[in-house]
Amino acid sequence: MYAEKRGGSGIRSELDRSFFELNNLFEKVKEEHKLTSWQLLRKLDQKELLIPVTIFSDKLSCLETVVKYLREHLGLSTKEISKLMKRSNKTIYQSYRSASEKFPGNLVFADSQYYIPLLFFSRRELSVLEHIVRFLHEECELRYSTIARMLSRDPRTIWTVYRRVVKKNDKK
Repeated sequence: MYAEKRGGSGIRSELDRSFFELNNLFEKVKEEHKLTSWQLLRKLDQKELLIPVTIFSDKLSCLETVVKYLREHLGLSTKEISKLMKRSNKTIYQSYRSASEKFPGNLVFADSQYYIPLLFFSRRELSVLEHIVRFLHEECELRYSTIARMLSRDPRTIWTVYRRVVKKNDKK
């Protein structure tokens, strides 16, 4: 304990040294393979389902887009999606059906710089759009106008959605 407090040697400095080495390795791999932090993290944890931001458009709601992506690109069943998103089978089925009617083709999207963990959408205190806006604004530090462009929405809508998120968090 004494060595840990002094900072000269001990557990704390070993941990700091390990994090420093890990960070250097992380940066080296990013540079060598021309990856963003998000892309590298995605490669490191393949078990975590990540939703690319580039799938969103003005043709479908955010929930419809996520469900269509999970069904068509990742091959998940309605039951699997409902478990992951903590929504009823009916909701997921209806979202997919509606998305398929509105947009019968495949989702077209480019490789994304930003990915949203599917885990966020399982937290039911916020809507899918609210989770996306909050994540992009707080975690990725993006401006409302940038988020609006990415999601094919009006910047005022994004601002309003974020204000709703703030209000909901204040009520807790």
